[in-house]
Amino acid sequence: MHPTFKIFEKILLFLRLAGPIVLTQFSLIAGSFVAILLSGQYSTLHLAGVSVGYNIWTACFFGAMGILLGISPIIAQLLGADKKENIPTIIAHGLYLAVGLGSLLILAGILALEPVLKLINLAPDAQVITIDYMIAIAFGIIPLMGSTVLRNSVDAHGFTHYSMMIMVSSFVLNVLLNYAFILGHFGLPAFGGVGAGIATAISCWYNLLAYILILLFNKNFKHYKVFRQWPAFQSPYIVEQLTLGVPIGIAIFCEMSIFSLAGLLMAYYGTEIIAAHQAAISFTNLFYGFPLSISIASTITVGYEVGAQRFRDAKQYAYIARGIAIIIAILICMYSFTHLKQIAGFYTNDPHMTGLISSFLAYAVFFTVIDAFGTPLQGILRGYKDVRIISIIALSCYWGVSTPIAALFTFGFDFGPYGIWMGLLGGLIAASIAYTVRVWYIQHRRYAKELEA
Repeated sequence: MHPTFKIFEKILLFLRLAGPIVLTQFSLIAGSFVAILLSGQYSTLHLAGVSVGYNIWTACFFGAMGILLGISPIIAQLLGADKKENIPTIIAHGLYLAVGLGSLLILAGILALEPVLKLINLAPDAQVITIDYMIAIAFGIIPLMGSTVLRNSVDAHGFTHYSMMIMVSSFVLNVLLNYAFILGHFGLPAFGGVGAGIATAISCWYNLLAYILILLFNKNFKHYKVFRQWPAFQSPYIVEQLTLGVPIGIAIFCEMSIFSLAGLLMAYYGTEIIAAHQAAISFTNLFYGFPLSISIASTITVGYEVGAQRFRDAKQYAYIARGIAIIIAILICMYSFTHLKQIAGFYTNDPHMTGLISSFLAYAVFFTVIDAFGTPLQGILRGYKDVRIISIIALSCYWGVSTPIAALFTFGFDFGPYGIWMGLLGGLIAASIAYTVRVWYIQHRRYAKELEA
């Protein structure tokens, strides 16, 4: 990051930051997309089993990732204020936090997975696949948490192209591993959905090793001596990251968990509905990488400018982020609406399933537009370190609004599984409106005097 003085300079810098992040997030999400796609090619039963496991895992992972994201605004504002001396200690304590969160996730899986699967009344054959898939993923959880901290630390410095290179190569590795372990290639037996978990765990270890090498030997980071001079544990650093990270984690968990709950509720409508729903969701998640990447870039740029006390520049970056997100969303929607059948055909060769997936995709396309409005605003608020309100909005909208709307359309208007999707759309719209109001308040009220000056 560096100061910019003209709008055009800001747009170029933002695109240079966001572009690699887009490829990074695409690679992260696309790995799961490929795993679900290949599981569906193996069998509908394995697609259903992996889908249920993925829904449970996604909510937990993204919630933990949100907590670890608290390190980004801390480092961004320190860089903006030219106070770099504490950054190595902050990174080290981020890794302490990562190990702790990873251990808690593994423990939660051991205690709660089987009861949850029984609660949703998942078919016994699908339960076996889900459990085996989650056991395989568990071997990669702690390295995944660690690599998330290191990725956020590297990205906060503005060197997002390093994460791009690591994650793109990781995606290629993940695709090859999924192809080998799920379908049985390169001399390996076909494991089906369980192979997706094995591929994910191996990729997580690869990511961690790559980031460690970056911090040890890259000229932009080796002076921090992160792994050569290990600082003693100091609770204030953990408290600071948790103070920022927990509200972010709650917000992300609320959003992802309501989608995960929707996926779990599909179990009541049978294996085919589970599979169709998850196929549509995986497509939506694939393109969610665009607004999410813009959100992360917003945190970096806004946080840097706020740290440097350049509040007008922070406001300009916020407008740039929102504009880019909306343009991309419109282009994606135009393509998706005109290619529903073709997109559905990627997931299955069954004409009946193609029709089911297409019907869900027609709803899913709207998520792209709504996310373009709401998701970048979360990143902007993180840049201002205004994170508590994010969790309040997420909890009240994603659960408080989505649930009654879903119940109304599912049972009152007899929309069946599509009523659940109406609830999801309603919650996202409400959250986007609330985030818009909060950003306006921050920019036009809290920092009004600074902007006038």
